Amino acid sequence: MGDGFERLNHDEVVSIEADTFNKLDIAKTFKVRDLITAIKEYIGAEGTTEANLYTQGLNCEVLQFSTEGWRKGKVRLALEFCLDEPESPLDEIHQQLKQVENL
Repeated sequence: MGDGFERLNHDEVVSIEADTFNKLDIAKTFKVRDLITAIKEYIGAEGTTEANLYTQGLNCEVLQFSTEGWRKGKVRLALEFCLDEPESPLDEIHQQLKQVENL
């Protein structure tokens, strides 16, 4: 992704500040799939599996700025990560080159 974010795998582990998700029943350190499960329970998505939320997607309609009218499709959840600082000066140059290639 051009903005430095990368999608996390569902089994990868995330640790957040203790008060980040006050309304979700989730520990400070969790797997990505655990956050998806907590969101599902919080929104009350009965009959919806975690696989539907982050793999197959849920049936929906979307009204976007770039199109006319509603479009039918699917929506799914993803958790993405962006490193605060590049690991080395070359990482930042490499990321900039990738962005230029995608133009």
